Amino acid sequence: MLQHKESIAPAQLHWQDGQPVSAAFDDIYFSADGAEEVQRVFLQPSKIVARANAASAYLTVAELGFGTGLNFIVCADELLRASSRILHFISVEAHPLAPSDWQKVASLQPHSPTAQALAAAPPPLLSGWHRRSFHDGRVQLSVFHGDVTHALDDLHARQRQPIDAWFLDGFTPAKTPAMWQASVIHRIASLSTRGTTVATFTSAGQVRRDLDAAGFAMTKIDQRPFKRTSLLGNFVANGKPQAEQPPRRVSVLGAGIAGATVARQLAQLGICVSVFDPNGMASGGSQMPVSALHARLLGDQTAAAEFRARAFHHARAMHQDYPSFRPTGALQLALNERELTKLKRIQAVYGTGRLAAEDDWLHYQTPEELLASVRTQALGGLYFDGAGLVDLPLLCKTLLDHSNIEFSEMAAEPDESQPWVIACGTASRNHTLGIPLEVGSVWGQLDWIQPFSAHPNNTRTRPIVGNGYAIPNGQAWVVGSSYEYRPWEPAQATASNIESNRRFIGPDDMQTLSYKRAPRCVSSDRNPVIGRLAQHRWISTAHGSLGTSSAPLAASIIASDIMGWVPPVSARVLAALAPMRFIARQARRGVKVVGPAEP
Repeated sequence: MLQHKESIAPAQLHWQDGQPVSAAFDDIYFSADGAEEVQRVFLQPSKIVARANAASAYLTVAELGFGTGLNFIVCADELLRASSRILHFISVEAHPLAPSDWQKVASLQPHSPTAQALAAAPPPLLSGWHRRSFHDGRVQLSVFHGDVTHALDDLHARQRQPIDAWFLDGFTPAKTPAMWQASVIHRIASLSTRGTTVATFTSAGQVRRDLDAAGFAMTKIDQRPFKRTSLLGNFVANGKPQAEQPPRRVSVLGAGIAGATVARQLAQLGICVSVFDPNGMASGGSQMPVSALHARLLGDQTAAAEFRARAFHHARAMHQDYPSFRPTGALQLALNERELTKLKRIQAVYGTGRLAAEDDWLHYQTPEELLASVRTQALGGLYFDGAGLVDLPLLCKTLLDHSNIEFSEMAAEPDESQPWVIACGTASRNHTLGIPLEVGSVWGQLDWIQPFSAHPNNTRTRPIVGNGYAIPNGQAWVVGSSYEYRPWEPAQATASNIESNRRFIGPDDMQTLSYKRAPRCVSSDRNPVIGRLAQHRWISTAHGSLGTSSAPLAASIIASDIMGWVPPVSARVLAALAPMRFIARQARRGVKVVGPAEP
């Protein structure tokens, strides 16, 4: 098993006469007529538009060398204009661009909707797979940050659908020999099927011979006067078999954030979705009108920590598309040495100094810097850019407002012969086909309290997060959330919330204006339960207080499995989330582990 390494070194990029140049490889990313070159070398020889229109639902294109994303941008824009089919674009990049470079790339293509969308939500500088959904789901991007052989091996193991077209567009073989070695080309062949095409900018003889040997019938494409030739090949060997086509209809049980996110994902991919919830939209924990979206990092390199980091990035990319989200940023403060040690561990895992400055999501703040924004004397803090506040009822309603989604408050009993996604909190235990789930309810309460103490250094827009959160809200604070294994009296929960956040909101006497209570589903190991239960059944539950950040990625995991696509997380993360994990836990312990008590 590969050792997990979270952070990854960004590209060493400089700009020369408006063109991006790799300092590491001393080569340009694309020429002055870059978009036209993509058409000549890749799209037109591969007949991308015609093949997309002939496809039943979607076209899968894969490339080696994401670079500035130009091939993806041109391909996506072209299909948006000329086809109604869904594009799944898969790419690999060892040294991805920093956020500031994505903005520069977008400025070179001001009229490209995909360039602007990518710059607004680029994959983070974290290793492994990342998924982005653009243009209401019409364009799906899966990017692997890391070694090309690791990416291809993972695709071979977990991408059930074969690749329709390959774009091989790394730097020249002389500058990046590892990307063009014969073993890489044979891995490409293993992911291809009859009719798969491969197009390359290079026409190097060894590359052509290796592709021929791997099963591609190669021809030269005249590129004069721009260059002599490029290469095009058709796969004629027996390769990866076609996987079963995705279902036309899927039913979802539950209309909270877990059910609503997966319903929207599937609907955007052209699947008709029936959503059932007798409690109505946004019940349970999803009825909270104020929820903080932040990273909730663990500061280690466990699978749970990996999931949380990726969930935050995935969620902030999704939430920014909806009116239910208000970007505010968020602060996690260290008020004692123990908390400071935790923040330093987080900083060590997710980048220090150089990396933190080049990425845009995590910034360490000194005590002096914090004095400008908070009243509390802190030893240090982490600022999470892209964090914010979410109106969960509005989000659920908006997500379920799609032409491919039907919502009903009728009770429904899943049919084992039809595809179902179970996303109904603790009630999910009734629909697991005998697989034991160690889940239960934990109650939580939010309180609106006053006064908001006047202070010249207070910021009224930035939430403070950690164990609970304190959110400035006009002339009041929203504080929460209690964690009650058995339901408390509201006054007890209020007192707990105030005491937990006193260090942030000050010593003044507080008056409760209102409160909101709801149960949350949690698992015995505090990880969500996400994945396949049986051939036609999936589950997304036990998100606890993390649902705002974890449910969108859970939806993408489930949608990927239904579509036959590589999931946007590592295999070890899937194992840590899988419903089957409780069987193994119980077998190791010899007894059933009881989850949180039901109220």
